[in-house]
Amino acid sequence: MNTVATPSREAAVLPLPFAPVRPHAPAIPVPTSGFAKDKRPTILHFTYSIGGGGAEAMLVNLVESLDPSRFRSVVVAVNASPWPHAAKRLRDAGATLHDLEGEAYLQRSTLAHLRMVLHAERPDVMQTWMHHADLVGGWMARIAGVKKVLWSIHCREIHRNPGESDTRMAFFRRALGLSSKFIPSRIVSCSAAAIEDHARMGYPRKKMLWIPNGIDAGRFRPSEQARSATRADLGIPDGAPLIGYVGRFHEMKDLPTFFRAAALLQQKVPEAHFVLCGGLEVELSAIEREAFATIPNRSQVRFVPFRADPWNLYPAFDVFTLSSRTEACPMTVIEAMACGVPCITTDAGDCGRLLDAVGHTVPLHDAQALADAWKVTASLDAPTLHQIGELSRQRVIERFTIAGATEHYAETYARLLKLPQ
Repeated sequence: MNTVATPSREAAVLPLPFAPVRPHAPAIPVPTSGFAKDKRPTILHFTYSIGGGGAEAMLVNLVESLDPSRFRSVVVAVNASPWPHAAKRLRDAGATLHDLEGEAYLQRSTLAHLRMVLHAERPDVMQTWMHHADLVGGWMARIAGVKKVLWSIHCREIHRNPGESDTRMAFFRRALGLSSKFIPSRIVSCSAAAIEDHARMGYPRKKMLWIPNGIDAGRFRPSEQARSATRADLGIPDGAPLIGYVGRFHEMKDLPTFFRAAALLQQKVPEAHFVLCGGLEVELSAIEREAFATIPNRSQVRFVPFRADPWNLYPAFDVFTLSSRTEACPMTVIEAMACGVPCITTDAGDCGRLLDAVGHTVPLHDAQALADAWKVTASLDAPTLHQIGELSRQRVIERFTIAGATEHYAETYARLLKLPQ
């Protein structure tokens, strides 16, 4: 386990029974002294990873924005190594990062390392990120004597990991519902829709609090320079309509609907290009590949991995889109809006609440409606597009900045710890 101490964004399988300890588990150089004189309350965040999704991006944003003179931030990740740029951002923000170098939450070595970190750091509040971390981290925190646990909801549903049976999923849902009654002190949801979903799962409404995601509107902003440079880098002609997607290649994102809509659009607008950021073509599932094959000119579709500078990617798009069958409060929509990019999404989760008349939603799984909306938006004149972009950005500045979200989180920590407001 690597411990990264500084001076001043659910893919894990839950194996049952426990996986064996690796024969050459790394040493655990966890600091055991030096914190006694630090009077700041310690907020410890537990997550599987620090990159690759909206929850992870929000975690990094929150740590960067939280006042370091008021709270000390510690981040514990089961596996942080694939995301060095996120690790650097955490270090630069003054956080302590522990990489458990694990492969799954319930791996024996992962649990042992987490237990040692909890005893060494002695957090005042442990905040867990997403369902698996909520259950495993919440119980570990209670066993370690952490009195204040904050669960974080960032999905409307519990994702099934590869190989998980219906029986295991039913047990997991039941365990979450029961544990929610006494493990977390509070439960924060980034999505208003997700609160209703989890109340039906048995989560107590009195514990749940809605804090929408937030982004740095100073970093995500319109940029003609970024637009030109990114298009040139991707080989996209200046005048070509470009539809963009940023996100994981997960079945909840319903990429087959995206690809079928792309095929319909190219039949009417053959010069249309598409960029999917977050995966490569070889990562597509069989169903996704079948839908992708229907696109007339597949050479005009670019697949790119996640970028460390997404704020330079969004301005290249004429339209940002999500074709998801389910969402909570997608960070990518907020980021695109802040960059002045018109957004078209399926009517999933809080998407309609985010866009609120400055974007457009279409029914789930409706490729024709999605293609029609792309065509209408991409064909708008420049002044209208500029107005949509300005209104979109203004909505983010008013409702969805990281400064505003961080203020709500800080207030929540203070209330849990009975600190002066």
